[in-house]
Amino acid sequence: MKRKERKKLKTNELSDFINRMYDLAKRRAKEVAYAIGALVIIFLVFLVSRYIKAQDLQKQSQLLAQINEINQDLDENPGRIDELRELAGKGKFARMAYIYMARYDIEKGELDKALNTLEKIPESKKDIVYYQSRLIKADIYHRKKELDRALDIYQKIEKEKPAYFALDVVLFKKAEIIAEKGDKAKALELYKSISEDYPQTYYGYEASQKREQLGGAEEP
Repeated sequence: MKRKERKKLKTNELSDFINRMYDLAKRRAKEVAYAIGALVIIFLVFLVSRYIKAQDLQKQSQLLAQINEINQDLDENPGRIDELRELAGKGKFARMAYIYMARYDIEKGELDKALNTLEKIPESKKDIVYYQSRLIKADIYHRKKELDRALDIYQKIEKEKPAYFALDVVLFKKAEIIAEKGDKAKALELYKSISEDYPQTYYGYEASQKREQLGGAEEP
């Protein structure tokens, strides 16, 4: 008898629990519906955002391929430089057109024109394209014998230490200018540091050669 009563009691408790949950669900139905709707909207926004980004990346990749194709054809068809000018812009890959235009101007000996072209690459996005433009700009100043301006650019890059940009080339170019300015001891010290810190790179090897040359020149 007691077992039947306990079993009935448990059954009643379960039934009461189910009824309470049902009543709660009825009272909260709108809130649950709103929450589900909000989640659905967030998910849809996420999907649309991913789609837009994918489409934009595809367009940018196609643009970069077009810019590279024109650049490779410039030697035989220099008139296509105008196509590069039309494609150049502030976009992620559109800025590469400015890089190629500047290099083209340098080959023609139009250094000031190349500098003006590189100035169109904004500093707001300091990625590999930006730092490549700074290297070219410093090289132009080096060619123009404006050593202090070139050195200033290399020192700024060295100070910023971009994680995705190898500094061996920056330090090597910096050492070259320091040597040209007459500070052989400081240049020798920098070449030594480059050869030790970057032993497996091209500029690490070149630095070791420069180190031997300057070291031999310093000997009486």
